[in-house]
Amino acid sequence: MANSVNKFWEETSPGKYERNVDELEQLYTTLAKMHEGTGHTFFAITACVTLTVPTTIGESLSYLEAQIEKALRHSWKQMRYDHPTLAAPVVYDPDTESCKKVYQTPQNASQVNDWLEETFKVIDKAQTGQEFANSDPPIGRFATLYLVTPPHDSHQSVMTKELVFHSPHDLIDGVGTLMLLDNLILVASEAFSSLSSQSEVVFGDESKNLSPHLRVAGNIPPTRDAAQEKKLQEIQSANTDARKDTEILTLPFNSVPEIAGNSTRIAINLSPTDTQAVLARCKALGVTPTHAFHAGIALALRDLQEKGQEERQARYIGYSLNNLRQSCEEPYNSPQHAAAVYHSASAHSLVIDVVIPAVGQSKIATKSLKEFELALNQVRDFYQSWKPDADFLSMVPFIATGKLPPYSPETGPVPPPDHSPSVSLSSMGVLDQIIKPQRGVFKVENPWVIGAEYRTGLGLFLSTWEGVLCLGAGYNDAYHSEDEVLRFLESVKNIVLAGLAV
Repeated sequence: MANSVNKFWEETSPGKYERNVDELEQLYTTLAKMHEGTGHTFFAITACVTLTVPTTIGESLSYLEAQIEKALRHSWKQMRYDHPTLAAPVVYDPDTESCKKVYQTPQNASQVNDWLEETFKVIDKAQTGQEFANSDPPIGRFATLYLVTPPHDSHQSVMTKELVFHSPHDLIDGVGTLMLLDNLILVASEAFSSLSSQSEVVFGDESKNLSPHLRVAGNIPPTRDAAQEKKLQEIQSANTDARKDTEILTLPFNSVPEIAGNSTRIAINLSPTDTQAVLARCKALGVTPTHAFHAGIALALRDLQEKGQEERQARYIGYSLNNLRQSCEEPYNSPQHAAAVYHSASAHSLVIDVVIPAVGQSKIATKSLKEFELALNQVRDFYQSWKPDADFLSMVPFIATGKLPPYSPETGPVPPPDHSPSVSLSSMGVLDQIIKPQRGVFKVENPWVIGAEYRTGLGLFLSTWEGVLCLGAGYNDAYHSEDEVLRFLESVKNIVLAGLAV
C-alpha cells in the first residue's frame, strides 16, 4: 500500500520527478498487473469524440486534413505540458518494494518527438472511432491519442475526424478524461486558427502542473478517527448482512472461455422526446435519471433469472461510482487537474429487493408499475443516504484497497472469471456541461467514455448529450454477444419508460 506521508512530487534527479501512489492508483495498478496475462490492461480508460469541420467547394481536402492533424498534434503536446501526469506511469521500485509514479521532463526536441510518435497515432483505415476502440488496441506506458478517419461521403459538406483516447486507469478517470478532451479540443481550435504563427510548446517547467493523488487533493488524513472507523465497521457489517440468506441476482454469461477477449462498447440513445419526458417525470417524482435507470437495471437483471414453480424473493446488490472532484481543494477540483484519479465507489452497497415471478406468471401492468416504484424508492433512498463528506473521504482508501491482495511485480496466473457477475452503472451526467459542443471551427459530437471490461459482468454508462440520454455498455466479447447486450440495454430502457409512464 502507498505511503501516504510522502504527498508531494520530488525531483530525484535533474528533470525526474517521483511520488508515491495512493490507494486508488494502487488499486488500478494492482488489478492491471493481476490480469497482465490476458494481454489486456484491466479497467483501462477508453473515450471517443467526433469532430466535424465545414468544407467549401474547391477546397483541398487533403490540405484541410493536414491542418486538422497539425492542430491536434500541437494540442496533444500542449496537453503534455498542461497535464504532465499523462506521461507519469506507475512503476515498481524494487528497492522500496512499492509502486510510485515517475515523470521525466523531455530534455530536447528529439525526446518530445519520440513521445509524440509513441502516443499520437493516425489510423488510416476507414472506420469509426467506436469500431477502432472495439478492436481493443494495446495500452502503452502513457496515455495515447488516436486520430481516426471514419468512412467519408464525398457529398458531405463537412470533414469528420474521431479522437479515441486510451490510457491506463492509474493515470486518469472517466470524468477527468472528458475534461481533458475539452481542454484538448479548445487548444486545437485555437491552434487551427493560427497555425502560421503557432509557437512551439516549450518543456522544462511543466512539473509545476503535476497532479497529486486524492489523499492530497481531498485533504484525506493518514488515519480515520474513532468515530469514522466505527462508521466504516458498521457499513461493512451491513454490506455483509445484505448478502446473507438471500438469492443474489447474477448475469448469465458464456462460461466456456477462461481468458477474456476484447473489451467492447455498444450504446443506445433515447429519442429527444423520450429524454425530455424522462427528465420531466423524474423531476416530478423527486428522483434523477440515474435513480430511474439503476432501478431499471435491477429489474432487467431480475428478468434474466431462471423461473421456478413459485415466485421468490431475490436481491440486486450494486454500488455507485462517484466523481470526487467537487470534494477536492482548489485547484484540484477543476479541469486544470483532469489527469488524475479523483473518484471512488460507494462505501454502502446498493440493495434492491425484487420478486422473481413463477413460470407462466403473466405480467400485469399495475404490478410492473408497483415493482418499478418500489425499486426506484430503494435506489433514491440509497443515493440520498450519504454524501461525499470528510467521513466518506476517510473511507476511500479502504474502499480501494481494503480487500486487495498485495502487489506482486511478477506476472502470475490470471484470476478465474467471476461466476456470479452483476451489472454496474456509472452516471457521467450532462456531458455538454463538461465538453463544449462547439470549439472554434470544431463541432463536437457524440462523446463517450468507458472503463475497459474484462470481467464477466456489464459496466453501464448513462449520460446526456445535447438533450439526448445515452445508455452505453462496456462488455467483454468472450462472455457476451452484441445482440445479448443490446437486448439488455433495450430492456432497461423499456422498463424505465414504462415505470415512469412515459
